[in-house]
Amino acid sequence: MIILNDYPVGHPKRRWYHNFQILWTLPLLGLYWVSMVFSSDVVHLKHPGAEAVGVNLDNDFIKDRRKYAMLSKVIYVLAVLVPPFYHHGMIWVPGLHLMSMGFIGSIFLSSLFIISHNFDAVQRDPTAEARINGDKVCWYKSQVETSSTYGGFISGCLTGGLNFQIEHHLFPRMSSAWYPYIAPIVREVCKKHGVKYTYYPWLWQNLISTGKHIHFAGTGSLTTSKND
Repeated sequence: MIILNDYPVGHPKRRWYHNFQILWTLPLLGLYWVSMVFSSDVVHLKHPGAEAVGVNLDNDFIKDRRKYAMLSKVIYVLAVLVPPFYHHGMIWVPGLHLMSMGFIGSIFLSSLFIISHNFDAVQRDPTAEARINGDKVCWYKSQVETSSTYGGFISGCLTGGLNFQIEHHLFPRMSSAWYPYIAPIVREVCKKHGVKYTYYPWLWQNLISTGKHIHFAGTGSLTTSKND
């Protein structure tokens, strides 16, 4: 079965510059910290991605936590952003330092995120077939098929276990120190039940795969293949 990507050729949300998104994706990721600091999400705490797929985040728990989220954001701004400008006469000096620090940190962090969920032949909507057939959606299956794992123990030490993204999604409360030990078992179970488990032995393989996915998604020639 062939499932087309979310934005096929001719989709109204596609623009000409998406054909070149492989060129500006990385610089754009460098602004991740800016979006996190000044995003309006701190007020409503509703993740746009969750809302887009119908996940209701407007509940009593979220409402009760909004005041703490806003307070923590104010403390961050006063402790990190205000002092450099207060102690330096020239605005561009602290501005340059803060942007450099934030840009580099954002590249490292957001790159780890993007390669874990955007790669060649990733299953963007693993629940589509179940919904069409009226079957129950398997939460575990959807978590596995929309994520990837790369490397092993050393990569886990360097990334805090983020390289084991599949295991992280399946067992979010488990210590990441256990991920290298359970990963082989998770792969065996997935194979037994016909669930696609994407694993890259090396980081560079995952990076290349992500680059291909971003490019073909931008040009509208992306397809996701899945065996019946």
